Amino acid sequence: MPENTFPQKDIAVESTRVHKPVEDLIKNDHRSFEELHQRYSKTQGTDKQSIDTKQAIVNEFIREVAQHSVAEETTVYNLVDKLISEQVGDHLRHDHTEVKENLYNLHKMKVGDAGFDDLFAKIVGLLKTHAQEEENTQLPALAQKIPDVQERINISAQFLRAKVIAPTRPHPSAPDKPAIWELLAGLPLAPIDKLQDQTKNFAERRTFNIQNDFTPEEEEQIRKENEWCEDR
Repeated sequence: MPENTFPQKDIAVESTRVHKPVEDLIKNDHRSFEELHQRYSKTQGTDKQSIDTKQAIVNEFIREVAQHSVAEETTVYNLVDKLISEQVGDHLRHDHTEVKENLYNLHKMKVGDAGFDDLFAKIVGLLKTHAQEEENTQLPALAQKIPDVQERINISAQFLRAKVIAPTRPHPSAPDKPAIWELLAGLPLAPIDKLQDQTKNFAERRTFNIQNDFTPEEEEQIRKENEWCEDR
């Protein structure tokens, strides 16, 4: 069961002051994707409140997957290229591309549209297969190549900082290699995404074994970013 619930409107991350290695954060995201879909499936009813609740869950799911994908590609997959093999890195990126393309189509739909639930389930299935491979093979291999836990904790901070500036919806046409290209391509898109997010409701993010420890400075930065979006 998740230990913490954080109703954060604008970002799907906990804090850049994390004290866990990057593989723990990636696994935490994977569990969050699964939990959101389970929450969606358990929400019954066709009344407006039920539909709105399900849409908020989907909105959060889309945001979390979009930010996770960019952060992982820009901070982890380049290490996979260097320390394991480019072939493995490209395979993981291909998985992400397939997810992004389907997620983009889901983003254009609404809860209740024909085929919506089937597409959502398909995306969750793709993510589950991808997550199992990462957790059973690539992440342990990367940990062997980077045995220093503190070094992997430092990668966690990079991973979460990338999440903060990543777009909050899928952009399948953005380049995913070299990694810096994707991050740069996403920078102009992120403020637009977050501006549009102001008109949406998001379900709370539930985290597993990760402490939310935003500093006052980080909270203030988030507040300023929210105000910037609302003023535009």
